Amino acid sequence: MRVVAGIAMLLLLFVRGFVLWFLIPFSVVAWLLVHSWAQKARLRQAICWYDMNLFVLLMLVPFRPALRYATGGKVRFGRISEMRVLETYRIGLTQLN
Repeated sequence: MRVVAGIAMLLLLFVRGFVLWFLIPFSVVAWLLVHSWAQKARLRQAICWYDMNLFVLLMLVPFRPALRYATGGKVRFGRISEMRVLETYRIGLTQLN
C-alpha cells in the first residue's frame, strides 16, 4: 500500500502543478474583485487559500482511495473567513542552500 500511496502522491503533485497554471490567475482576479476589500486579505493569503483548498479537493475527491493510508489526520477545506489569518509560505533563493 505504501507504493500505491507514493505513486498517488506523485500524481497528485503533477495534477496540482498543472491546475495551478489556471488557479493563480483566477485567484489574482478574485482577490482584485472581492477578497481585497471584503476579507481585507493580502494577495499572498488569497493565493495560499485557493492553493490549500485545491489540494484538499484533490485529496478528498479523485485521490481519496489511494491516499487513505498516507494521511494521518483528517483534512478539511479552509473557510473563507480564515483567509485573512492564513499563514503564508514563501520560498526564496536563499532558502535553497
